[in-house]
Order: sequence, then structure tokens, then C-alpha cells
Amino acid sequence: MQRTKSNSKLNSTKSAKTSTTKSNASKATQPAPKARATASANATVKKRGSHLTPEIQAKGAAALAKWRKERDAAKKKGGKAYENWLAEQELKKALKKTTPMQAIKAFCMSCVGDVREDVRNCTAKKCPLYIYRPFQKGDDSEV
Repeated sequence: MQRTKSNSKLNSTKSAKTSTTKSNASKATQPAPKARATASANATVKKRGSHLTPEIQAKGAAALAKWRKERDAAKKKGGKAYENWLAEQELKKALKKTTPMQAIKAFCMSCVGDVREDVRNCTAKKCPLYIYRPFQKGDDSEV
């Protein structure tokens, strides 16, 4: 008598599993709604700038809108106007204050061909910037 009860429980469990598997298979063949797919993708990817306060984000958005407006106006004029605008932007970028660490990072990146991993694994121990090279996590105890 005991065996029949346990066998019937086993059979009911097996049938429940197979019906669940069949329903999962039918769900898999149906296309997922776009909202769900987007929500799950956004949950795994951290939004850029999410650590910034809303005030700072608003200032950044306003500055970006102004920059785009200026760029579009220069493009609309075309020819020399756009080239002059591009040259002005490059000059503004160059005139920004560069910190010593930014200069070291730029030097190291250009030395190894702009590959971060190569900067980390640099073997030029005689280089005066070797001890200051970027992308280290304290794993270099020997210098």
C-alpha cells in the first residue's frame, strides 16, 4: 500500500515537471515584449553618470545642448566656418589644465601603443616614470 502512494506521488511530480517544461518551452518560442527585455538589460548595466546629482546632470545636459547647437550652426554654415569651429574646439581641449598624472598616463599609453594591459605589464624598469605608471592596483611590490 505504501508503494502505491509513493509511486502515485512520483507520477504526479513527474507529470507536473513535464507540464512545467512544456509551458516553459512554449514561452521560449513566444517573442518577449520589448519593455521586458529593455528593463532586464538596464538592470544589469549601470547607467553612466548615475552617481551625479540631478543639478549636476542638468548643468551637463545644458552644456551638451549648447555645444550641439554651436556645432550644428557651424555645420550649417559649412566650409571654413565648420573647420574653424573644429580647430577652436581642439584648441580649447589643448588649453585645459593637464595634471601630472594625466601627462604620465598619456606618455605611457603612447609608449605601448594605447593598450592598458601593456601599461600594467610594462617591463621598462629603467624608465623614470615606471613607478608612477597608471593602471596599477598595488600588485607591484618590487621596483
